[in-house]
Parts: sequence; C-alpha cells; structure tokens
Amino acid sequence: MNEPTTKKTGGVPSNYAIILAGQFFFPVQIIAMLFARKRRHEAREWEKTHYEMQYRTAVVSLIVQAVLFGTGAMLVLLIPRENYSEITRFRTLLSLLGSAGYVLIIWLVVRSVRGLFLAGAKAPLANPASY
Repeated sequence: MNEPTTKKTGGVPSNYAIILAGQFFFPVQIIAMLFARKRRHEAREWEKTHYEMQYRTAVVSLIVQAVLFGTGAMLVLLIPRENYSEITRFRTLLSLLGSAGYVLIIWLVVRSVRGLFLAGAKAPLANPASY
C-alpha cells in the first residue's frame, strides 16, 4: 500500500509481448529471456512468478526451435533426392517439422496470453515452474 508511485509495473506484460513478438523476429526473444532472468529475483512477489514462467518459456522455446532448425538442416543436407519417392519422403518429413513448429507457437501463445491476463490482475501464478 505504501509503494512509491515511481515504480513501474509494466515490465511483466511488456515482456510477454516481447516473447510473442520473438516468434517472428528471432533475436528479440533472447532479449526477453535475459530480461526475465535478471528480474525474476528482484521483483515483487507476484512479478517473480511471472518472470520465472517467462524465463522457462523462452528457454524451452529457444531449445525446441534450435532442435527443429538443426533437424531441418540435417534433412536438407543428408537425405538424397534423386527419385520421386525420396522427394516425397523429404517433403513429408519437412511438413512434420513445420507442424511441430506450429505446436510450439500455440503452446507459447497460450502461456503468454494466460500470463497477460493474470499480470493484468496482478495475480501471481500458482505454479510458475510448470511447463
């Protein structure tokens, strides 16, 4: 109740927005992850839970994106495409990788929108360590 009026609380919702934008602009998500990592120990109690979830979400998202990118690069470099059946198999595998990327985006959007609603109410998350 006696909080100074100069302390801003816009960091949590804006970091959710940065994480969402990071899905389309790659380096931006790293900035959001570093910001959440820095702030998760020094913020107010309800903010700490949000920053913890943001950090975990960004790390998992970056790891899965790196795995999907590496797998796609390996497919492009290693699978020979000499006849029609090999080309069809190659396209099928790439479409499965694309679908996995969409699942990751949906997971990230659901977590971020849920976090935005709770941050708007200044409510802490029940279990920020969950995935």
